[in-house]
Amino acid sequence: MADKRAFAQFDVGYLDNPKIMEVFDASPLAIFMHFASVLYCAQHLTDGVITSKPMQRKVGGTDADTSLLIESGLWHLPGHECAYCPEVAEGKVYVHDYTEHNRTSEGVKRAAEAGKKGAAGRWGKNATPNANRMRSASESHSDPQSDPQCDSDEIAMAREREREREREEAKASSSEPERPDVEHVIASFSQLLKANDVKHNKPGKAWKDSARLLIDKDGYTVDQILYVARYATADEFWKSNILSLPKLREKFEALKIKAQAAHRPPQHMDHSARARAKEADMLARLRTTEDQQAFLEIED
Repeated sequence: MADKRAFAQFDVGYLDNPKIMEVFDASPLAIFMHFASVLYCAQHLTDGVITSKPMQRKVGGTDADTSLLIESGLWHLPGHECAYCPEVAEGKVYVHDYTEHNRTSEGVKRAAEAGKKGAAGRWGKNATPNANRMRSASESHSDPQSDPQCDSDEIAMAREREREREREEAKASSSEPERPDVEHVIASFSQLLKANDVKHNKPGKAWKDSARLLIDKDGYTVDQILYVARYATADEFWKSNILSLPKLREKFEALKIKAQAAHRPPQHMDHSARARAKEADMLARLRTTEDQQAFLEIED
């Protein structure tokens, strides 16, 4: 008897993909969530659309794991910039490249309809015509030119170029010289999080990139970065929101102003300075709240 269970397809090199390896180094649970999201789409025929909270519950993941998948490009939020994936509605997440490797809901329905016609042909009076129609449907489904699920040659080539670029970036990253200043920032920030008993993802490439950019691009010294980091991990509000170096860099300007204001005697601050500090803090808190709301989802 034919196996009628739903299935999903994974490349045999899934765990060797540079993007997957990078996320796995940061959090194995995040990869487990990605795996669960593909299976969920295949089971419920969502064509790659999910909500993140159910995936977290399935494997015990966290919002940090969700952020990691989005930052790596394995999941997309509304307004994403991926040229190969469709737009997704507010409150939803799209699994990158889902339909490249798995059947669409329409493809599953066509296959089911072809199976029904084939059964009718075998058991009905007009066996031969029905069998021919089933064969025609099967051939049409396997023809790349007639299957809307199949990519054009141009898109397939573009995808291959993207994979090649990812492999080159991973190779370049692995050959980068050690940066004592970057490693010091990472180790010190990790210790600050541990002192707060905060569970956080294992530092990976995203952490290294953020520390390097804070130093090389943004122009801050190690002492300045750690000065702001100590404030962020001590403040009652920020210590529950700044759980990674990428997040620290994202909010760094607002945190810097707030940290300076907190350590400056009030009498030395004029009215405009206090107003700027208060405004920067309110805007940063609002953006953080909006970031959190982006991951609040309603189960189907």
